[in-house]
Amino acid sequence: MASYNEKASPADVAAIWAIVFLAAVLAALVGVYFWRNHSFADVSAANNETSEINIIGTETSYIPPETVPAETTSASVTTTVTESATEVTAESEKAETVAASNEYDPEFFGRGLIIGDSISVGLVNYGYLQPENVFAQIGLTPSSVLTADIDGTTVYTKASGLNPDYICIMLGTNGLSYLSEDFMAEKMGEFIDGLRQTCPNAEIFLVSIPPVTAEHESEKPEKIENITKYNDHISKLAEEKSVTFVDTFTLLQDSSGYLAEDYAEHDGLHLKGAAYPVLLSAIQTAVESGGYVPTAAPATVPTETAAPVTTISETLPAVPDEAPAPETVEETIVQTASAEDFLEIIQ
Repeated sequence: MASYNEKASPADVAAIWAIVFLAAVLAALVGVYFWRNHSFADVSAANNETSEINIIGTETSYIPPETVPAETTSASVTTTVTESATEVTAESEKAETVAASNEYDPEFFGRGLIIGDSISVGLVNYGYLQPENVFAQIGLTPSSVLTADIDGTTVYTKASGLNPDYICIMLGTNGLSYLSEDFMAEKMGEFIDGLRQTCPNAEIFLVSIPPVTAEHESEKPEKIENITKYNDHISKLAEEKSVTFVDTFTLLQDSSGYLAEDYAEHDGLHLKGAAYPVLLSAIQTAVESGGYVPTAAPATVPTETAAPVTTISETLPAVPDEAPAPETVEETIVQTASAEDFLEIIQ
C-alpha cells in the first residue's frame, strides 16, 4: 500500500471499498439476526400467554376459536342441552304421594283397641287417640307382645278391662331385622288365639306394616321385599284365622313404591303426624264395611306444559293405510312401473 504522502492507486481504492462493503454486509446480517431473535421472543411470549388463557379458560369456559374444531364446539353445546334435559326429567319424575283418604271419626276409636310398636305409639304422641285405647311399646314384636308388660299391665289385662268392640294389631316392623317372616306369623297366630279367649266378642283386624323410604332401605336391614313378604304372610294368616286384613301399606306408598316423603320421618321408618289420619281412615273403613278398604288413587304423572309444536308431517295429508310409503328406491319403481317396464328393469 502507498504511504500517507503518496497518492493511492486504483487497486488500493478498490480494496478499501471492498472492505467497507463487506463490513456493511456483516453489520446488516448482525442486525437481521438480532431483529429475528427479538421477534421470535415476542411470539414465544405470546404463545405462553395464550396457554395461560387456555388454563384459566377452563373455569370460564373460554377456548380460543382457532384451537377448537367445529365438532368439539357442537359436542359441548349438545352436552349442555342434554344435562339440562336430564335435570328437568328427574324433577318431573319425582315420586309423588299417592292420594288416600284421611277422614276418620275420633269418637269411633273410643270403642276399640290398637296394639302396636313405636309406630303405634305415635297415635298417642301426636294426639290422635287416647292412651286407654292404645297398647303400644317401642320394640314390640309379634312374639314379645305375648308377655309384654307396660306400666304393670299386659296386653290381655288391657283388652279384658277395655272390652273393645274391635282390636287392631300392627306389629312386625321391629322383627324384620332378626326374625323370620314365618316365625312372626306363627307368633301372630298364637296372639290372635289369646285375644279371642280374652275378648270373644271383639272383631280382630290385622293391619299391614308400613313401607320404608329408599334411603332407609339402602342403609338399614328393613327392606321393602321383606316387608311385602311379611304382609303376605299375615294376609294369609288373617284368612286362616277368619279375621280381617287391612292393607295400609299401599296407602302409605309413593308412586315409586317406597314410603311417601309426606309421611316419612327423618329416619325413613317412623311416620310423621300426617300419616296417622290415613291409617285411622283405612281402619275405620275396614271395621265399618266388614273389611273393605278403598285402594289409593293412582298418582298423577306430571305432564309437559310446553306449547305444542306443529311439525311438517302434521301439515301434510295422511297416507292411507293400504298404501304405505315405499322404503326403498327399488320398491318405488316396482309400485309405479308397468309390467312391461318391470320386465325391462329386471333384465
